[in-house]
Amino acid sequence: MTTSAMWNIVATVAVCQLVCDLISNYLVFGGERYKRLVSSMERARWKLDKAETDLQKNPKNAKRHQRAKEDYGNACSEVAKRHIAPSTWSSIFFFIILRILGTEHQGNVMALLPFQPYAFVTKATGRGLDWSNAPEAVLERASVDKCQATSFLFIYLLAVLSVKYYVHRAVGTKAPAGADGGVLSLLESPQGQRMLKAWGVDPDGLKDGSS
Repeated sequence: MTTSAMWNIVATVAVCQLVCDLISNYLVFGGERYKRLVSSMERARWKLDKAETDLQKNPKNAKRHQRAKEDYGNACSEVAKRHIAPSTWSSIFFFIILRILGTEHQGNVMALLPFQPYAFVTKATGRGLDWSNAPEAVLERASVDKCQATSFLFIYLLAVLSVKYYVHRAVGTKAPAGADGGVLSLLESPQGQRMLKAWGVDPDGLKDGSS
């Protein structure tokens, strides 16, 4: 397998992530609705900080503090919702790309590691390899051990964990603090707590189990 095939996989992952981020920025994060939700969350945070200060001065402000806390939690969940959908669609899209590229490079030896990894590592690096498709130049190298070979899946995972991450960090829109917990931000909000109770799940017991 040539080096260009590996770079094609890396470039495909980078371009796909770039397209996903640009579409999300245009359809979701660049819209007025999202900007209003973020602005509302910032105002709710300011009100909560003020309520916490008033609570320290006078315990009678406990109810106002609780309302401010609930308003802030709901505002965070609304912003988090706008980030969950693009992330979900992006994950589905990359799973489809994995299946397409996996079919094209199935069983191919994509690269050779410059060292002999441990046996348990080769289960990941060499998963799905078919040495009948290996290039003759690789097979003729007496110094090469088959455990040094890497499959498409390993190269793809490296590209996803590195290139995809940095492209998203450079181009994508990061959720603001308070709404960056994804589904957890949604479940921890008052709306999420009521939803869990409606499903028969004890929110307090869920927190104790995760801690």
